[in-house]
Amino acid sequence: MAIVKMSKFTLLAFKSQKEELLQRLQRFENVQFIDLKEKEDEELSFLTFNRDGENLSQIQADLAKVKFSLDMLKEFVPKEGAIEALKKGKLTLSDNELIKRVNAINWQEIYQGLKEKEDTLNEIKNEVSKIYSELEVLSPWGNLDVSFGDLKSLNQCGYFIGTIPKMFKDKFLQELNENVQNSYVEVLNEIKGEAYILVVAHNNELELASELLKANSFAKVNVSYDEKPSDAIRNFNKNLKELKITESKIKDEIKEQAKYNEDLQIVYEYLSDNDLLLKAEDNFLSSENLVVINGWVPTSEVEKFEKKIKSVSKDQYYLEVKEAKVDDPEVPVMLKNGKVVSAFESITSMFSTPRYNEIDPTPYLTPFYLVFFGMMVADVGYGILMFIAALYALKKFKLDEKQQGFARFFLYLSLPTMVVGALYGSYFGDILGIPGLVNPGEDVITIMAASLVLGIVQIYTGLGIKAYMLLRDGLVKDAIYDTGSWYLTLTGGLVLLGGSFLGVPASIVAIFKWIMIVGMVMIVLTQGRANKSVGAKLGGGLYALYNISGYVGDLVSYSRLMALGLAGGFIGSAFNLMIGMLGNPIAKILAGSLIFVAGHIFNLLLGALSAYVHTCRLQYVEYFGKFYEGGGKPFTPFKSNSKYLNLKKDE
Repeated sequence: MAIVKMSKFTLLAFKSQKEELLQRLQRFENVQFIDLKEKEDEELSFLTFNRDGENLSQIQADLAKVKFSLDMLKEFVPKEGAIEALKKGKLTLSDNELIKRVNAINWQEIYQGLKEKEDTLNEIKNEVSKIYSELEVLSPWGNLDVSFGDLKSLNQCGYFIGTIPKMFKDKFLQELNENVQNSYVEVLNEIKGEAYILVVAHNNELELASELLKANSFAKVNVSYDEKPSDAIRNFNKNLKELKITESKIKDEIKEQAKYNEDLQIVYEYLSDNDLLLKAEDNFLSSENLVVINGWVPTSEVEKFEKKIKSVSKDQYYLEVKEAKVDDPEVPVMLKNGKVVSAFESITSMFSTPRYNEIDPTPYLTPFYLVFFGMMVADVGYGILMFIAALYALKKFKLDEKQQGFARFFLYLSLPTMVVGALYGSYFGDILGIPGLVNPGEDVITIMAASLVLGIVQIYTGLGIKAYMLLRDGLVKDAIYDTGSWYLTLTGGLVLLGGSFLGVPASIVAIFKWIMIVGMVMIVLTQGRANKSVGAKLGGGLYALYNISGYVGDLVSYSRLMALGLAGGFIGSAFNLMIGMLGNPIAKILAGSLIFVAGHIFNLLLGALSAYVHTCRLQYVEYFGKFYEGGGKPFTPFKSNSKYLNLKKDE
């Protein structure tokens, strides 16, 4: 199936039917709208863009309120384990069930109550912050046994309260004692290089005391309290305790509201759906009574599409459907493959969506991905664990479509992992000692040769796909020049280099040498053909021939199939060796079991991650570089983007 054929439609319907029509198309999930505001079409110039801004603003404001409520309750909703959540899955509702549930929920009252509680909590938070700031100021003065009010009421004397650097303390005390006769000084605390002091002096000597303080870098502290510092600290701590109790009570009240979490999620989905419906109208143009809708629909779904329209508009509509032009860059691309291949579509999508006039590379990368991944992990035990985990997830968990694809992806990858593992005789490393057809420790050259042969096959396949695409488009000469020349060059070069190792007769090798030369001459003479001058043509051809070094680099890259496979096997065997070195039988059972489980799980996760990354790299660089460009626009159907629920799709 690969790239799904698309059709472009133009629909004229009555505005009175627009809302119901959009609801049906949303559940149909096979329509992508075209933004008509961006189209410069004189035939549509009499139509206007008409957005229901007031309703949209109201829905978005309501959405913000519901989201606020959900965020408030998130902390207090009982946490489900990941496994339990997957087993339970999302709540599934039909449209009617959704509307019925929404109508039964007074979400505005829930929001208002939570908003008031949040405001109170914010007030408490601010008050607590102020108290902590005051305590920070007061705490160094806790040893002062006189109230600030008493100090302020002095008549014959004045006072100074503040800090001086600790290094000046002794000097200041001596100067004060020598120069200010009627004075009293008390060092109340010493913190981080600062001395906290109180100085009392007779009014006649206040100015002299002030000058001495300034000379010793005195920093005055302003206090707004009348009580003793210890009393103020006690009162602040009392207030702090009361605020914490109030905060705890409010949080308990919020916790009581957590029972409405699912109800609020349902309202959120309902409002999100309505928000999506109103935003979809941004793509349409309308007159006083009509609405014009333009978009894309899979050609295979056109009949169902028209039935959806008829179910709402009866015969009061106009629909024009045309098959998309192959070379139209605006056509969105939808992929459709069999059950196995579809699990690998994410690999293609991560690179780039194919253009509408390209081919979907997924069916052509799938067999290589399976084999390469299997060679890199290459252990029967690891394959069995992957198979069991993926199968359990598919059978026991309620997964969405994307999660199911991910589970099937690793289910399929487990099979070649077991097959190659059996060939290597690897069962959790060498724990069972069952010999395979190939011994990784001794047959390194054989495994390397197999890796390179697979690389050659994939590179040749990539060139073959490119040739097919050119021939399909009627570009026979381009197919010969751009792929035939490389087939000749690479094949001749491979036989020339490897013929002696394979025992190929010298006469045959000589023939392939000339085949390589013919291919190289073709490359030089044809690869610069797009240029105008003869010199530029030859220069372009010579530069293209230089790319033969790129093919050598590509081929060497496939050695990672051997390297990662051997590395994983050796690491697994190393864990087994560690277990074997435990002499004590009890230690072997207890510590050995722990090493076996933890070590092999670690090796499996590391090996699978490495295999995933490096297999993708081989597809993207070495394989796709031969035939695939991508750059297409993915088909983004008009449908609900459910966060908390599964909404039933129309059949």
